[in-house]
Amino acid sequence: MKPGSVTPFGAINDRDGRVIVVLDEALMAHDVINAHPLTNDATTSIATEDLKRFVEATGHSVQILKLAGEGAT
Repeated sequence: MKPGSVTPFGAINDRDGRVIVVLDEALMAHDVINAHPLTNDATTSIATEDLKRFVEATGHSVQILKLAGEGAT
């Protein structure tokens, strides 16, 4: 896998709905996050609510889970 290829924006390329989009609860606690826009030579900022809308617009649901830190599973 190429660096920068793991990004929530990658959901746009999953036309068959094979990917489950999971976002970290701690990350989504922020108003704005930064992510690579399908390449690691750039970074884009997006409001977390807009990121949720983007993922849903690709036909995916958003799962927000505690992925790191104390009590993470």
